[in-house]
Amino acid sequence: MNYLKWLDNYWKKEIEDPLERRKFILASYNVGIGHVQDARRLAQKFGKDPDLWDNNTEYYVLRLSEEKFFRDEVVQFGYCRGSEPCAYVKEILERYDQYRKFILA
Repeated sequence: MNYLKWLDNYWKKEIEDPLERRKFILASYNVGIGHVQDARRLAQKFGKDPDLWDNNTEYYVLRLSEEKFFRDEVVQFGYCRGSEPCAYVKEILERYDQYRKFILA
C-alpha cells in the first residue's frame, strides 16, 4: 500500500486529473515508472498528450515492444511487453467499476 501512495505522490506532480493519474499509477505498478515515462516521452515526441492515458500514453506503452520504438532516442528503459500493463490498467478499472456498482446498488 505504501508503494501505491508513493506512486500517487509521484504522479501528482505531472498528472492533475485523478482518474487519469489512477491509470498511470496502475501502469507504473505493473511495469515500472521508467517504461511509463518512456511512453510519455514518445507520446510527446509524436504529438500525443503525455498526460492522457487512453489512446495517448497507452498507445506508446503498447509500442514499446516494437524495435522502432524501444530503440528511439527518447526511450531510456528499452523493451517492454506493453500489452500486459495496458490490459492490467483496463482490467483493474473495470473491476473497480463493478465493485462500485455492487456496493452502491
